[in-house]
Amino acid sequence: MTRNESYKPTKFLSKYIDRFYIFEKSSADYFELPSVLPGTGLELVFYLDKPLSINKKILPKSHTVCPRNILNFDKEKNVSLLSVRFKSGAFRHFTSVPFSELNDNYFSVQNLWKSKGNNLLNKLENISGIQNKVKVIESFLISNFKEYHKDEDDKWDLVLDELYYNFDSNTIDLISQKANLSLRQFERSFKSQFGITAKEFQKITRFQDVIKKILLNRKSDYLDTILDNGYFDQSHFIKEFKSLTKKTPLEYFTKENFDSHFYHKSLNKKPVANNV
Repeated sequence: MTRNESYKPTKFLSKYIDRFYIFEKSSADYFELPSVLPGTGLELVFYLDKPLSINKKILPKSHTVCPRNILNFDKEKNVSLLSVRFKSGAFRHFTSVPFSELNDNYFSVQNLWKSKGNNLLNKLENISGIQNKVKVIESFLISNFKEYHKDEDDKWDLVLDELYYNFDSNTIDLISQKANLSLRQFERSFKSQFGITAKEFQKITRFQDVIKKILLNRKSDYLDTILDNGYFDQSHFIKEFKSLTKKTPLEYFTKENFDSHFYHKSLNKKPVANNV
C-alpha cells in the first residue's frame, strides 16, 4: 500500500511553500524508499509513525531535509510522514539558522525553534487528522515568519525565482545586473547565503526539472526532454547525472523509480517572470 497525497498551503504561505504532502507505505517485507535526489528546496518532515534512519542512525521525530547530494534512507517495512515542501531558499524566512548551514543536514524542530518546536510536536501528537495537523503547522509557521522575516531578504526571493523558473533563459551575469550588483558581489553574496554558488543552483534546477518531467510523464525515451532543457546532447546529460547522483540514467530510470518517487505534479501555475 502506498499513499502520496498533496495539500495546498494557505494563500499567504503559498509564496514560500509549494505543498504539504503525506507519504505512507507499508509492506510485509523491508523495502527501499525512493532516493532523494539533489534539489534546490528544503522539506520539513514530521513522522506520523517511527522516524526513518540513514546508515542505521535514527533521525529526529521532525527534521529538515535539504539535499545537495543524493541521499538514501534505510530500508523499512512501514513509513508514514507528513512533509512541508518549501520553495527554493524560502525556509530562511522562518528561522534564525542560516540557510547555508541547512544543506545536507537534518536539523530537528527542537534545534531550530527550541521550546517552541517541542511544544509544536506535543501539540501534533495530541490531535488527529492530517488536515488538523496541517492547520497547526501552518499557524506555527506564520508565527515564526512574523518573528524572523526581514524585508531586505525579499530581493533574494526574486533572484531565486529568476534562477529557478527561467534557468534556461538567464545567465548569472544578466541576473546580477538585474539585481544591481557586480558579478563578483552577486556570486559572493549568493554563496554566503545559500551555501552553493548561483551556477550550482542553476545546474541543480535544470537537472531537477528534467528528472521530474521524465518520471511524471513516464518517458524512458527522454532525449527530447533533455535537449529542450538546455543539455547539448545525451552525453552531456549522462555526465551531469553521474556527477550529481553517482549513477547513470540507465541505472536510475527503473520501473521501481517510475512507480515510486517524491516528485509531484504542480499545484500552481508557473509564475510570471519578475524584474529583479
